[in-house]
Amino acid sequence: IRLFLTVEKEKGVVKYEFKITILKIAIFTRKGREKIIDALSHNEDEDSEEEEEDEEGSEEKSESEEEEEDEEERSLKEKYEEIKPILKELIKSKEELKNFLKNILKAINLKKLEGKLIIGLSDHTTTVKIASWIWSIGAIVNSSKPTLLSVEPRFNEVITDFEGKIELKINILLLLIYSLALLTEKNIRELIKELYRQKNSKEREENK
Repeated sequence: IRLFLTVEKEKGVVKYEFKITILKIAIFTRKGREKIIDALSHNEDEDSEEEEEDEEGSEEKSESEEEEEDEEERSLKEKYEEIKPILKELIKSKEELKNFLKNILKAINLKKLEGKLIIGLSDHTTTVKIASWIWSIGAIVNSSKPTLLSVEPRFNEVITDFEGKIELKINILLLLIYSLALLTEKNIRELIKELYRQKNSKEREENK
């Protein structure tokens, strides 16, 4: 099974395509586009206005706000007490999960990783520094065949656009074998039991 992901950002719009293939036959494809706000394109006036709003919002808190904070703190404590048994089992299963993740990596083969960043900041010196930093990383990672990272600095405009592609080959049989082996571990079975216990207790509370 192979997974393909392509992401491209241009002028505040992110386009993406995700595809899954088996034996080179596409079984799932999804394309889309999302509008985003480019933080680097904000001018200094907008930043100063935000700072003024923050200063106004930092006035003394009212009693009602303090009560809300106390409620939030109690809520967080209650949530922590709920997940505390799960965290305990997770700690016990740390080695098993660590080995499982290592095995998972053996079942995943990186076939392609490409990335291109177009960056331009109001400060040319910072632009050069970031570009040099990425070039340095690219010189190291590009030595491996499936990886290609590049950067294109722009000095005549403020811009942060990028394009990336990744292709993974996953051995489903190995994933199944490693997953079954994980379920034979005692600590993992105890962790699953605790998760089911928490789920059932929540369902009973909701049904009351």
